[in-house]
Formats: sequence, structure tokens, C-alpha cells
Amino acid sequence: MANTVSIDALRQELWAKELLDDVQRDVENVMGFMGEGQNNVVNVSRDLAKNNGDIQTFGLVARLTGNGITGDSELEGNEESMNSYSEQVAIDQIRNAVRLTGKLDAQKTVYDQIKSARENLRVWMKEFICRQIMLKLGGVTNTTLVDTNGVVVGGRATWSNTPDYIPDADEAAGVGNRYICAETTGTDALAAADIMTLDLVTSAATKAALANPKIQKIERGGESFYVMYLHPLCARDIRKSADWKSAQQYARERGEKNPIFRGALGYWSNVLLLENEFVPWLDVSVAGNSFRGAAVGTDCAVDCARNLLVGQSAVLMAEASNPDALVVETFDYKNKDGVAANWIGGLQKAMFNSLEYGVIAVDAAAAV
Repeated sequence: MANTVSIDALRQELWAKELLDDVQRDVENVMGFMGEGQNNVVNVSRDLAKNNGDIQTFGLVARLTGNGITGDSELEGNEESMNSYSEQVAIDQIRNAVRLTGKLDAQKTVYDQIKSARENLRVWMKEFICRQIMLKLGGVTNTTLVDTNGVVVGGRATWSNTPDYIPDADEAAGVGNRYICAETTGTDALAAADIMTLDLVTSAATKAALANPKIQKIERGGESFYVMYLHPLCARDIRKSADWKSAQQYARERGEKNPIFRGALGYWSNVLLLENEFVPWLDVSVAGNSFRGAAVGTDCAVDCARNLLVGQSAVLMAEASNPDALVVETFDYKNKDGVAANWIGGLQKAMFNSLEYGVIAVDAAAAV
């Protein structure tokens, strides 16, 4: 007799696939540029979905800088070497679950509790991954970091991989190879007036273009540009600036031809400005005075946000196979249902010869 897979097992397998597909789509909607290959802000590899292993190795290649060979001069023996590095991303598992009260409680409600639990877990997983991407990009290791409502969001800052933090000397100086502070003398002198401006966007774009290795722009629809994720408080400050209407108009003009610009906060100095609630924010009265944590790093004098200008492959994502991404179980003699969701993968900021491969961090005061 042939073996038969139960309908419940098939249903759960379908739910698991739907969950991962929906989360992937949700994260991509938040980040804007995510997919397999280098020409994405989030460079995704699913090799571990096909093969066993707990580490994914990504190859990072800098742009060629040679002058080439002219005329009939010999090319053989004068080839240019590729300047390349590799970055390893370890994977881990993250899980969460909801247990429902019981059949009587389910009878009293007018909605499908299991469906609602699945939806809530989908949103939770999306937010977890989006938060992880921003924490890694910002080099945040402060596990007591909170959001503007005082909710701790840094508890898993070092999950799967510990990101390289911004050098203390850069924060103290107010500038570095991959760093800019709105207060040019350093974060310890940051004042409430040192808010995010379009001039800072221009400075970050210039630093990215002149960096060595150069931060490569995203290429979409015939356009080449950087992307900058702005904390909502910093987006608010830019909206109040005198140049805001111009930035908005530039984005609108491009949006008429290219859908990727639609919904953007603005476009300035070849930078697509996107508001993102998951951009790291520091409340110095609650989470210590540094994005690294209490008593480490360079203290910030006031509450601030770490806005992030990014290019190609700024952050790397490894994703493993997970047929049990969503599981529904029963307990207490089938009286209570529980729904669990999990993701197996890893995230890490890409580093190239000890420098961020695709991100410039910009700290600016961000008062609620």
C-alpha cells in the first residue's frame, strides 16, 4: 500500500512556505532593494537551502582601476588582478510562538484565532529581520537599545553574527572612512540643533563615491544611485528644511518613469531617500550613551539616530531550508492550539579589508 501524507501535514507545509514567501516580500517592501546577487542593498544567498552547513561565504569584489591597454600593445601578461575579499555569514535559528486559550474562548470570538496568530507571527518575523538588517548595518551592539516608545529593540543585536562597530576614534572625531557626525567635533559634542539635513546627505554621497574601495551604486531601470535609510525623526527634520520641496520634486519626476522612486521621501545628490522605522535610534537616558553599549564606545551627548547611506551588497543574508517554518500543534487533549514560527538564517554587514563594503553611517540628533 502506498504511503499517504495527511491533509494536516500538507496544510502545514503550505503554511510554512506561505509564511516564508510573505515575510520575504514584506522585508523587501521595507528595504526596497533585496535579492540574490551583488546589485542589491541586501544580497541574499539561498545556497544553504540546498546544501547542509552553518556558514555561507560571500565573495566581494572591488571595481577595476587599471588604465587598460591601447592599440596593439600586448595585453597578455598585463592583465589586471581582481581585488576581492570574502565575508562569512553564520546562521542561527529564531523562533516565536502563540498559544491560544482553548476551544471555549475560540467559540466566543468572531475571528479565526489560528489565522490571526499566523498573521501576527508573520509581522513579528518581518520586523525582526528588518531590525536585524539595520542593527548590522549600523554596527550596533548595544543590547539595551530602545525605540521611541521605550521598548527594548536591541536585545538580539548580536544574533547570528556580531557586526563590526563604528571605530571609537571616528565617533570621537566626528568623521571617518565610513562615518559622518552632524557635529563635526564628535558625538560627545552633539547638540539638539545638530539634526539631519540634505547637506549631510550630500556629504555622505560624496564620501561613498570617493571611498577606497568605492561604494558601488545600485543600478535599476537605467539609473545609478545610492539609497539612504532615514529614521522617522530625521525624515521629519528634512521635511521641514528649505530644500525639501526640491528633493521631493526630483523623486516625483523620476517616479513618473521608474516605479522604484515612487513612495520615496525624496531624491537628492543621487541618493534615494527612504524613511525607515527600523533605523537605529539612541535614547541616552535609557540605553547608555553609545550604540555599542554602556561604558564602551564614544558617548553621544543627546538622543540621536544612525542614518544609513548604502550601496550594493551593504548587508549579506544567508537563508537555509526550513520546511517547518510554521507549525500548528494541539495541547491539553486537543483543547488548546499553539502556532509557532521560526526562521533559520543569518545576517551580517559586509566588510572589505576591515572597511564597510557598502554603507556610510550618519549620526544626527533626533529628539522626540
